Amino acid sequence: MVKKALDFDKSLKNGYIEAPYQLEEGESINGQYLEPVFFENENGPTIGVTTCGVLVQDGLYFKDMDNSRKMAPYKDWRLDDETRAKDMVRHMRLDQQAGLVLNTLWNSPVAPSRDAAMNENNELQFDKIYKKHDPSAELPASPLPGVSMAVDDKDVLERKITGGVYRGEMDIEAAMSALYHNAGTQMLEYEACNGGVAIPYSLHTNPINIGYPDSLGIGAAVMGDENFELVYEMARVDRKMMKAAGQNIMYGPQVDIATDPRWPRNSGTYGERSDIAAGIVSELVRGYQNGTEGLNEESVVLTVKHFPGDGPSENGFESHMPIGQYRLYPTEGSLEKYHLAPFQAAFDMKASAIMPNYSRISNDSRSVPQTYRGKSGAKEEVGTAYSKELLVNLARDEMGFGGYVNSDSGITTVQVYGVENLSVPERYAKAIAAGTDVVGGNADPENIVRAVEEGYLQKSDLDRASYNRLLSLFKTKRVDNPYLDPDYANQVREENLDSAKKEAYLANQKAVVLAKNEAEALPLIAKKSVYIKCFKGIDTGASFMAAARGKKHEPKDEEEKLHAFIVSLFQEQGFTIVENPEETDYAYFHVWPISNGMVFNQFATPVIEMVDNGLFDEREVNKSQKRSGKKVSITTLKEVAEIKEISEIVRQNGGKVIATCVVTNPWLLDKLEPFVDALTFQYTTSKVALHNAIRAQMDVLVGAYNPTGKMSLTMVSSLEVIAVHEQEIAGEIREVCVSPNDVPGYDKDPYIAPEILAKVKGGSYAYCDASGNYYRAGFGLNYPK
Repeated sequence: MVKKALDFDKSLKNGYIEAPYQLEEGESINGQYLEPVFFENENGPTIGVTTCGVLVQDGLYFKDMDNSRKMAPYKDWRLDDETRAKDMVRHMRLDQQAGLVLNTLWNSPVAPSRDAAMNENNELQFDKIYKKHDPSAELPASPLPGVSMAVDDKDVLERKITGGVYRGEMDIEAAMSALYHNAGTQMLEYEACNGGVAIPYSLHTNPINIGYPDSLGIGAAVMGDENFELVYEMARVDRKMMKAAGQNIMYGPQVDIATDPRWPRNSGTYGERSDIAAGIVSELVRGYQNGTEGLNEESVVLTVKHFPGDGPSENGFESHMPIGQYRLYPTEGSLEKYHLAPFQAAFDMKASAIMPNYSRISNDSRSVPQTYRGKSGAKEEVGTAYSKELLVNLARDEMGFGGYVNSDSGITTVQVYGVENLSVPERYAKAIAAGTDVVGGNADPENIVRAVEEGYLQKSDLDRASYNRLLSLFKTKRVDNPYLDPDYANQVREENLDSAKKEAYLANQKAVVLAKNEAEALPLIAKKSVYIKCFKGIDTGASFMAAARGKKHEPKDEEEKLHAFIVSLFQEQGFTIVENPEETDYAYFHVWPISNGMVFNQFATPVIEMVDNGLFDEREVNKSQKRSGKKVSITTLKEVAEIKEISEIVRQNGGKVIATCVVTNPWLLDKLEPFVDALTFQYTTSKVALHNAIRAQMDVLVGAYNPTGKMSLTMVSSLEVIAVHEQEIAGEIREVCVSPNDVPGYDKDPYIAPEILAKVKGGSYAYCDASGNYYRAGFGLNYPK
C-alpha cells in the first residue's frame, strides 16, 4: 500500500489532489486499516478520504467520489441535499443500488478492544476489526431459518452492501465500533477506483440500554408525573455516544401498543396507553434526531417500529413466524384510536424512518374494516412491507410520513405472508414497488439485480428507494467525511455514561410501582430480620438463542448472582438475613416469571399464568396454530407453589410478606398477590440496568423513595377473560378470544360479554386485589406524606 506524500500547494485554488492511498499490484483494500486523511474547508464540511482524490475549486475541497476528476452535483456540498442525493443515484451502478437497499443482520468487531486488535508492531489489523471471508468456515447457526447470521467483508467487497446491524452492545469498546464503521467505509470508498461511487458505511443498532429502565419501565416512570423530560435526556445522551461510535441508525423505538396480553413483545413496548407512547416517541425523536425539524448533522436516524402496530396479534402468537402471521382488528375504530397515535406523533415530529411489521391483516370475520380520518384502510392480505395501501396511502399520504421505509429482517425468505407464490426477485419487486426502501437482514443483492433485469422491478422504483436511503446520509452530513475518530468515540462514551448515571438511576426509581400495601406493610422497619427467596421462570428463549449462537446459557449461575445481590442490598440497609421463614419479621420474594412466548420457537400458546411444569397443547411449531395432539411442559415460574407455603408460615408467626414482581407481560397474579402484604412491580430485565432497577426497588421498600410509578400494563384478572373458543371461519377452524386482541386492557371491559365478567373477581378484565384495587394501566400507590 502506497501512501502518497501530501505535499500539494496549500494555496492551490483550482486543481486536483491525488488520493492519499494507492494499492499496489497484489494488494487488496482489506489488507490493512488506512488512517483517513482530512481536508478542512474554512466555511464548509471537512473532507475525509482514503482512496478517493480531492477536487479543488475556488480554494474549496470536494471529495471526488468516483475518481473521475470531474465535478458533479452530488460531489458539490454547496448544493442542497435533495439535489445531491438525486444526482448520486444517477451515477450509481445497478449492483451498488442493490447493495444500498440491503443490510446484514449480525455485525460486530472481531476484537473487543483496540489493544486486542493490534499486532506486535502496535499496528491495527484489519481482520481484527472487520471479519475476513473464509470460504472454508462453517456458517453460524441462525435462530431465524432462511436468514443468515454470517457477516464478513465479502458482503461489502462483492455484494456492495452498505450497512449492517451492530450487535456489540456496551461490552465492546466504543473505539472498535468507530473503527468497524471506518473499515466498512474504507472498503466501500474503493468502489471509486472501480467505476462506482463512494458510499459511506452505516451501522444500525437496536436500542442499547445505558442504565435506564426498559421500555415498560419508561412508560411506568413518565405516567407518574406525565413529565417526559427524562425521555429526552436519555435520548440526547445516547445520541452523542451512538454518533461518535458510528451507530448512525437506530432500529427503534418500538411504539406498538400492547393489546393482546400474551404477545411476547409486550416487554419491548411502552405499555398500553397510546397517549403515553405518543408523548414518549415525541421526546425520543427530539432527542435522537437533535430537534424537531428532521435530520441534521448531529442526528441519529430513528426507525420507528412496527408500523402500523403489531400489538393486536392473534392470541399472542408472534409474527416472526407463520404461526403468528395475522393481526386482528375485531373492534371498529381500534386502529385509529389506539395503534396509530404513536406513529402520528412520530411523523408530526418528522421521524426519519419507519419499520413495517411482519404481520398481515385478516379480511375474514375475525376482523372488521378499519379507517383513518374517514379513509378506508388496507384490504390486501400481505405483510406490511408489501402493502402500498399502508406504506404509501396511509403512512405518507394520510399521516404525512416523510422518511424512508426499512423492512424488518427476512421478509423475502421467511415472513412471506401473502406472497408465498412469488419468487424471491418478485418479492423484492413487490416490496420496493409498495414503498419499502431498505430490506433488512438479507445479503442477496443479486435478486434485486435480477428483478430489474427480468422486468419485475421498475428501475424508477429502485431509484426512489435509493434516493430515500441516500437522502438520510446527505442530511446527516455523512457523505463528504464519513470517517470517525476512535479516540473521540471512547471519550464521548466515558463522559456521557458517567453523566447519565444519576438521571438513569432516578428514572429507575420513578419506574417502581407500588401495587399493594395492606396495613402499611411498607416501608420496611429498619434492622428487622428478612428471609429472602428468588423465584424465576425457565428462560427457554435465552437458552434457544445461546444455542443458536453456539454458546451455553447458564441460568443457575445467573440466579445465584441475583440472589446474592439482593441479599447484599438488604444487608447494606442493616437487615439481618435469616434462613428459616419461621424465624423472620419479613419474607421478601423476588418473583421473575418468564413466558414461553419466543419469537423464533413458537410451540404453544404464550402462557401468562404462573405455572411450574404445566401441561399445554403443542402446536405445529412455528408453522401454524394447529394442535399436534401432544402436550408440552411449560414452566413460567419455578417452585411457584412455595409462595403460598412460605407465606403461610411467615404470617402464622406474625411476619409480613413482601414481593417484587418482574413484569414483562400482564401476568395472572392469583398465585402471588393473595399471599403477600405488599407488592411492587419491576419492569426492567436488561443486564446493564438490572442492578439499577433492583436498587431502586430497595429504595422504595425502605422508604428512601416514595413511589410514583404507574402500571404500564393492565394485569389480567383470570383465564376466563382471555379464553379462546374454536370457530369455523372461511373454511378453517380458528380460535377466537373472548376479549378483543386490538383493545388495550384498561378499555376491554365494554367488549367482553357480561356473563364472562360476572364469573370474575371484581367483574373486570383488570385484576382486582384483596384491597379492592384494580390493576389497570395508570394505577399505582404511594406512601402517605
